[in-house]
Amino acid sequence: MNTLNVIFDIDGVIVDSEQLHFDVLSALLPAQTRGVSPEDLIGLSLEATLLRIGIAPEQHHDITTQIISAYKASLGPRYLRAGIRGFIQHLMAQQIPFGFVSTAPRDICLANIATLALPITPLLISGDDVGRTKPHPDPYLAMLQRLGARPDQTIVIEDTDLGIQAATDAGIERVYGWPHGLSGTESYARAHKVIHALSEIDAVEAILT
Repeated sequence: MNTLNVIFDIDGVIVDSEQLHFDVLSALLPAQTRGVSPEDLIGLSLEATLLRIGIAPEQHHDITTQIISAYKASLGPRYLRAGIRGFIQHLMAQQIPFGFVSTAPRDICLANIATLALPITPLLISGDDVGRTKPHPDPYLAMLQRLGARPDQTIVIEDTDLGIQAATDAGIERVYGWPHGLSGTESYARAHKVIHALSEIDAVEAILT
């Protein structure tokens, strides 16, 4: 019986979208993002991002709607990270359970997942689904419950220290850090292993064979 489960972060793992997020934010809020770099905002929820750049909470709803609309209009399959769609297809072929965990609003998560063109609706815990997002472990604890999985049966693929902290604090030891072009400020100190391709995951034999 299979005892492997896989949980993916979305932004930076499924799609190489961190620069796109920043470009959208900069276009809509040029004054507030002046002097801010994309690396300053990696891993933050949209709410935390808006607070970081000085947007008052009462303005968040309207600005969030604009950001989501602009982001979805720019997104496309070209943002998929190398090998990710094939990797997930192997999971489905072998009936290995998997899910997605993100700090982003559900609409953005669904748009990102749609770029994979999956034949199923996968499990998702978005920033809208839990009271506390990463780096709190709640999103990963919620996904473990949805999968019916134990932490020692699960691997996680993340691109940020905040996400790695959330997963490890949920008791998951096999958390893989997968850097991208904007990961220079991430230490990956708590990652089980830093990979540069999905084939470097220790459990890859069970997934890709």
